[in-house]
Amino acid sequence: MATPAELTTLLDRNRSFAKQFEAGDLKGRPRLKTSILSCLDPRVDPAHIFQLELGDAAVLRTAGGRVTPGVMRDLAILGMLAAGAPGVGGGPALLLVIHHTDCGTARLAIPEVGEQFAKRLGVSNEVVAAIAVTDPAATVRADIEKLRQAPGAPDSLIVGGFVYHVTSGTIEQVVAAAPLRSPS
Repeated sequence: MATPAELTTLLDRNRSFAKQFEAGDLKGRPRLKTSILSCLDPRVDPAHIFQLELGDAAVLRTAGGRVTPGVMRDLAILGMLAAGAPGVGGGPALLLVIHHTDCGTARLAIPEVGEQFAKRLGVSNEVVAAIAVTDPAATVRADIEKLRQAPGAPDSLIVGGFVYHVTSGTIEQVVAAAPLRSPS
């Protein structure tokens, strides 16, 4: 079977990357002490949006950039791994939650599309509708509130909410960066 052209392109790019690679000594903790949650949409790549270098931030991507149980688990793991690493200190101190305009998940709010998707996944229409990002500012606020209610989320985590505009490349802050919970 022939190798797809896309795979050949990616492997060629990796060989070029590896020839110039000088980051073998990077640590597992992000240099900027930051995690970024964004959509898996290829137009919304945090590495490009924030001009990140390898090792600057931990990037988590989900459909719509939504906070899911998997995201909460991954944030807990990141924090625990960083806290347990000798000489590393605590986990990422900052989390940026980014939703974006023209998100493909908005189609899930169309009843017939949502129903079809729910059947395919074997879940309720309500579960599918909850994924849809029709108003990115509102869904960012809802997801940050979901994090605040999650018992396993680190209290000291500073969280900010943003909307990325796919037509201009600009990022708009809609939730000011603040500790997830007030210190007790």
